[in-house]
Amino acid sequence: MSSQLDTPGSATSEWLNGLTVQDLETDPYPIFQRLRRESPVAFVPAIHAWIASTWEVCSAVADDAEVFHGGTSPLHERVFGAPHVLGAEGPDHRQLRAAIDPALRPRAFRDLLEGTVRPVARKGIERLRAAGSADLMAEYFEPISVRTVGDVLGFADVETDTLRRWFHGLSSGIANIMMDPDGFAAADAAKAEIREVVEAIAARVATAPDDGVVSHWMHGGAEEGRTRPLDGLYPSLHVLLLGGLQEPGHACGSTFLGLTTRPEQLARVVEDPTQISRALAEGMRWISPIFSGTSRIPARDTELAGTRIGAGQTVWVSYGSANRDETRYDQPAEFDLDRSTQAHLGFGRGRHVCSGAAFAPQVARIALEELFAAFPGIGLDPAHDVEVWGWIFRGPRALQVHW
Repeated sequence: MSSQLDTPGSATSEWLNGLTVQDLETDPYPIFQRLRRESPVAFVPAIHAWIASTWEVCSAVADDAEVFHGGTSPLHERVFGAPHVLGAEGPDHRQLRAAIDPALRPRAFRDLLEGTVRPVARKGIERLRAAGSADLMAEYFEPISVRTVGDVLGFADVETDTLRRWFHGLSSGIANIMMDPDGFAAADAAKAEIREVVEAIAARVATAPDDGVVSHWMHGGAEEGRTRPLDGLYPSLHVLLLGGLQEPGHACGSTFLGLTTRPEQLARVVEDPTQISRALAEGMRWISPIFSGTSRIPARDTELAGTRIGAGQTVWVSYGSANRDETRYDQPAEFDLDRSTQAHLGFGRGRHVCSGAAFAPQVARIALEELFAAFPGIGLDPAHDVEVWGWIFRGPRALQVHW
């Protein structure tokens, strides 16, 4: 078993040795394009782990439950705690998903879409209407995302700004790849606030269960008259809040940005809102919100795409790279509403597929429907550049627009 990376001093290994985390965060696409071409499974010293970069290899890892188990890392455990849903397998994984998934299934949130999500979006539009310009990420997409996800998870009483602070705090922690001790301060503060809120919710739902994730965890599968302790929930709740709070907002931001690169397609979507779901699928392929946010760990020594990987080593599954695989898509770097296939790996694949795969696109759809209905002439402000950032989670940092 061998690969280009097994040859000391090869051009590929020398290039990879020079990569930095900053390179990955600022513009990962040229890096991953070269990885797909030269070494679909590559060890990257900067992150002390392997990266899987093609559609075929990412799918193979996600589908192989026997060899590739849920992944964790010292960084994940420092930010989220352990064990968490990303790293769990078997009964532990099923138990955690049983607490998380019910609130995010279509039959559970169907009424919430029109009863809660659309009113939240319309309130956001009213706040924007008088301004004439805005940062869509900070002033519209993110607030809708965190508010609606917070509501469906049982955090309706938590202020939107607090939910945003939790998201940004946890996000800063997971971006601290080098594990600088000072880089976890915001994440630790967010977790302390989350614990305080969850304890208050738990006191309420202990005798009056509801549909929130805390209640499902406490009561689901517990003996009659007893509840499960909260300590087992917190790590997975931190994962869920980080992934869930950002996903609809980043999906909106990436889709809007993509449409602005194709003005004729933007005009079509504004004219025909039934095209928004199609645009969102392409937006999540083009810039995947969970770019490389999933890892797997082989349970035994194995070979992947001709490369030997030892048991226990971390393999980052880069769905964001797979979604730009040239063997899967024509002109994958381009946003194209008319792409022949809408299938993408933006929500992952297999038993660890994202719990919000059904909910997030519906929230994003409503947010864009209301935006385009209110401001059909909306466009990017040419005075401001757009920075898209991140390789674990990726999306526009800001979208300055006018109408």
